[in-house]
Amino acid sequence: MTRPPIPAGAYGSPWTKSATAGWSPDSTRSDPHRFRSSTAGPLIPLPPTQREAPVKTENINHAFLDGVLDGSHEDVYYHFGIASGDPLLTKLRGVKAVVMAGSGGRINEFAQRWSALSGGSEIVAFPKEDRFVTRYTGGVLFASHGMGMPSASIALQELMRMVFFLKRGDLEAMDEVFWCRVGTSGGVGLPGGTVVVSSEGLMADLRPYRLLNGGTGEYWFDGHFPATTYDAILAANEHTDFPIVSGKTVAGNEFFLEQFRLDGAVCMETPETKMGWLRWIHDNGVVNIEMEGAMIAGYLNHWGFSKFAMICCTLLNRLEGDQVTASVEQLHKFSEDSGVALFNYLEATLLG
Repeated sequence: MTRPPIPAGAYGSPWTKSATAGWSPDSTRSDPHRFRSSTAGPLIPLPPTQREAPVKTENINHAFLDGVLDGSHEDVYYHFGIASGDPLLTKLRGVKAVVMAGSGGRINEFAQRWSALSGGSEIVAFPKEDRFVTRYTGGVLFASHGMGMPSASIALQELMRMVFFLKRGDLEAMDEVFWCRVGTSGGVGLPGGTVVVSSEGLMADLRPYRLLNGGTGEYWFDGHFPATTYDAILAANEHTDFPIVSGKTVAGNEFFLEQFRLDGAVCMETPETKMGWLRWIHDNGVVNIEMEGAMIAGYLNHWGFSKFAMICCTLLNRLEGDQVTASVEQLHKFSEDSGVALFNYLEATLLG
């Protein structure tokens, strides 16, 4: 199945309101990102706004989480193989940062490196590793999240609940925690080896992360990353030997189709439609593509955290091809550089 080339301007602006749109914010619901429809038409979101506010207690699931604090029930972080009543968690009370990455091997490497930088601090390992690998050392909780937003959302939701428990629901203490995903990506107009600190996470249509609300509509989330945080990460890496930039990031729900690749077993695109999409997102400020950032920014914004980021190296320039052709040595250096960018920031903020 192929499609004809996309006419110029067919994608349009991601925030242009259609004359036929009948969607509006539902003022009867507490979440401003939920919508209802009065007439048939596409869902048109309100433009997102930058937010600088403390943790939003009204968006926290107090109905469940407060009972964990008062001992009414236990919270089982099932995919991490641990529960709120486990004595092991007492070692994590002083958590200052949560670092996420796709693979368990990288989590092990990060924990060992941070332990050494922290004077040989103990590395605490969670017992279950068939889904996610988790280590804690020197005030930093390192956890793998797998690949893609569905997998990463499970890890993030359980980690957010865990931080709420560890900080005993203290909103100010929770807001002091720094969150970061470190990973790889495809560059859009950037060569392989560029480190990107995301300014915003968007989906493939350049709209924010959203989820189906049954058959009644969608939940919408703010995909912005805090400017003060990504600027601080850039500042901590002024003298590195690799290029580092900030810009918008697209998170695909699928590696091949939603990223307009032509090398998948199932391919719906042509060279013309692929380049049309890539040029469109590039013209709208997107500099890289990965698979988790829009959701991560959305969930952390929903609770109102003020310090979180995503740091990803690019493995290739998607405007020049789909397949990763860099050497093993180059790929190791690319991946290493995003970790260096993270640790430069952590050293400046936690050890400085």
